[in-house]
Amino acid sequence: MRALLLTVGSQGDVQPFVALARRLRAEGHEAVLAAPAVYRGLAASASGDASGEDGIPFAPLDLDMAAVGEAVAGKHGLRHVLAFARAMGQRTGAVLPGLGAAVAADPDVIVHHPVLPIGQHVAELLRVPAVVAPPLPALVPTREFLSPAWPARTRLPRTLNRPSYRAARYLTGAWCRRDIDAWRRDTLGLTSRPGRHDPLAPASGTDPAPVTVLHSFSEHVVPRPADWPRTAHITGYWFLGDGAGWTPPRRLAEFLDAGEPPVYLGFGSMPADDPAALAEVISTAASQTGARFVVYSLSPELRRCLTSSQVLVIRQAPHDWLFPRTAAIVHHGGAGTTGAAVAAGRPQVIWPFGIDQHFWADRMISLGVAVPAPPVRAMTGNRLARAVDRAMNDELISGRAIELAHRVQAEDGTGRAVAHLERRTASAAQRMAVPA
Repeated sequence: MRALLLTVGSQGDVQPFVALARRLRAEGHEAVLAAPAVYRGLAASASGDASGEDGIPFAPLDLDMAAVGEAVAGKHGLRHVLAFARAMGQRTGAVLPGLGAAVAADPDVIVHHPVLPIGQHVAELLRVPAVVAPPLPALVPTREFLSPAWPARTRLPRTLNRPSYRAARYLTGAWCRRDIDAWRRDTLGLTSRPGRHDPLAPASGTDPAPVTVLHSFSEHVVPRPADWPRTAHITGYWFLGDGAGWTPPRRLAEFLDAGEPPVYLGFGSMPADDPAALAEVISTAASQTGARFVVYSLSPELRRCLTSSQVLVIRQAPHDWLFPRTAAIVHHGGAGTTGAAVAAGRPQVIWPFGIDQHFWADRMISLGVAVPAPPVRAMTGNRLARAVDRAMNDELISGRAIELAHRVQAEDGTGRAVAHLERRTASAAQRMAVPA
């Protein structure tokens, strides 16, 4: 089986696809990863196929996700969604020409992230199945909860749960449809058709089977809704596990050895719109709790402002290496960071910025592994101190976090995903082989 894996976004969006590519190659399949060019090193460092060859074949896409992150900095709720849509729309046109190398891989199946819904168009051109792989349950309708892609987190009547998924699917890629339609027509030579922008709508004339959806999180975190169709699956997390052989820099190793496990604080690709204010919040929390903090940030200004010996600012460390060495994990609620925190078995404090981050915060709180916290715009030093103090000292939360981690670690997410892809490509080949 030859698989093309197509994804954009933060490292939390790309890293699971690298893990899936590595597992596919370990199982004797071929896999090519198409992702923003900044992740070339991540693909190159991943173990390759069963022959021992290193690296995942990589097709770079011209998409600067750091610039997208800067565009949404300081924005929340609907403003966050609109800023993201505008930033992505401004950059989509540059992505599409770079897909030539990916198309040339001649895949049997395309697995794609729906945030930039172009996988289904390539699949239509090549007459192969497209498999959608979202890191959150945002597209497949259910009556059980509102779509995590819904920007407003106010309580709504349950009757709006299923309609919220129609809205989410309609909005998927709404910012780039004009560019995609021109690309379909001028580059791919495809005609316009109804449903072409819906990642869950099968392309007529190719394989008419319903689109398979592989959700790369754990059923212990989000139980499978009873009203989902049989084509929607929850596989378990697609962990890369790149921290096993990682050697920390001297400063980090010495900081960890110098005292009790620290609190991790990091907001992923969400840049701080006021580094000085964030530094004051962290310093206040460290002073009030007596806890040490490892802070992930690429901001030079934040690094300059955090001068306390209780705080170490780092630019990089694999979550699966660092998180188990902490006392608690303070983060923004991104799907990837949340999954890594769950697997580490540590209490969490989530300060969401927008979109699905509120959903993951709610899930962690309902599972009893996270301390309730308001949105990040309401964060103060006193509030952070109270949340961190409870996260470190509440034995019930700590016990639940460890218990959940054991269940999640027992899953084989990439193995289950590969099995689904094998069945999907086999059934597609059988259908295409039947004479019309």
